[in-house]
Amino acid sequence: MLAAQWRSGMVPHVHYDPAYLVEYFPGPDRWPGADLEVRRPGELTSGITNPPVLVLAACRLAASGGEEAVSFAGRVLDPLSDWLRYLFRDRRLPGSPLVAVVHPWETGWDNSPRWDLLAVAGLTPHRPYRRLDTRVVARSERPSGRDYDGYIALAEIISGGNFELAAYRARTPFVVHDVLFDSLCHRAAAELNRLARTLGRAEPFAEGELADFARAFEELHWNERAGTYFDYDAQADRQIEVPSAAALAALAGDLVPRARALAILDGYLARNGKLLPVCTYPIGAPGFDPDLYWRGPVWLNVNWLVIDGLRRLGLGERARSLAEQTLAAFAPTGFAEYLNPVSGEGRGIASFSWTAALTLELLDGGDRRSA
Repeated sequence: MLAAQWRSGMVPHVHYDPAYLVEYFPGPDRWPGADLEVRRPGELTSGITNPPVLVLAACRLAASGGEEAVSFAGRVLDPLSDWLRYLFRDRRLPGSPLVAVVHPWETGWDNSPRWDLLAVAGLTPHRPYRRLDTRVVARSERPSGRDYDGYIALAEIISGGNFELAAYRARTPFVVHDVLFDSLCHRAAAELNRLARTLGRAEPFAEGELADFARAFEELHWNERAGTYFDYDAQADRQIEVPSAAALAALAGDLVPRARALAILDGYLARNGKLLPVCTYPIGAPGFDPDLYWRGPVWLNVNWLVIDGLRRLGLGERARSLAEQTLAAFAPTGFAEYLNPVSGEGRGIASFSWTAALTLELLDGGDRRSA
C-alpha cells in the first residue's frame, strides 16, 4: 500500500493491480488525475483514503522483535507519518484539528444509516456505470442503486476538484467527522510516536497536538443526552444522531474513559437484546436490515476493534467474553464476510480474508498487541 502513496502523503484506499482491472469497479478511470499524484510513476490508485488501520498493523509487526522487525520499522515510520500528517493538515477544516472524511468508502461503512444524508441528497453521476459487486453477491446484501449513484457522483466531484478539500467542499453534501476515523487517527499518531521512540528518533506528533485533538473529539462527538458518541456533519454543522457500533469500535482510539466505555457497551448490547453481538446498527432503528451490508449485520473487524479497545482499557474479562462470542458466531460460516445477527447465517463473500486473519488474531488472544 505504501508503494501507492501520493506526494501529499495520502495512502489511497485502493492500489490497483493492472492484471485485474476488468474485474473491479470502480477502476482507476473513475479517479482521473490520481495517476499524476503518486510518488512512484505508473502506480494506479483511487483518489480517497481509509482509516489508518495500516498504521496499527505496521506497529504490531514492528513490535514482534528481532532485527527484521527493527529494519521494517525504520522503513515504514516516515511514510506512515507522512500519511497521518496529510490527514491532520490537508483534511483539516477551519477551527478544528479533527479529520474531514469526504466519501462513505473512506469510512469503510459504505451504506451505514450514519451516511443516509448522502442518499437524501440525490446525487447522480455524469458518466454511466455498471456495477460488478452484485454479480457475485445478492443485491439484497449490497448497497442500493441510489447509494451507488451517490458514491460515483462523489468520486466525480473529488476528482473534479483536483482532490483538494476546499474545492470539493464547495460542491458536495458530504463532509463528515467520522467518530471511528477520528479515534483511529488519534491512536495511530500515538502509536507512531511510540515507534519513533523505540528507534531513537524524534516523535512525529507533538503531545500538545494530540491533546488538542482529544479535546476536539470530546467536544464534537460526545452527546451527553444520548450517552454516546455520534458522527458530525460538517456541512450542516450538527451531529448525526444515528446510533451505531461505530461508537464502540472507537474505544480502540484510547479516547474514551473506562466507565463511559462500559456504559456505552452495556447500553448498546441491551438495546439489541438477543441479537448476536456486535451488530453494526441497532434492531428497531429506522432502516435496520439484518442482511444488508452495514445496516445491521455483524462484521468481525468491528468486533475486533471493540475487543481491542476493551483490552486497552483494562477490561480483559469483557474483551475475552466478546472474543469468545465472536469466534463462536463466525465458526460455522466458513469465514463469511459478515453475518446476520438474528439467524447467525453468513452473508456476503464466503472465505473472506480479513475474517480469517482476524480470527487468527482473536485465537492468539491479543498477546502481540502493541503497548
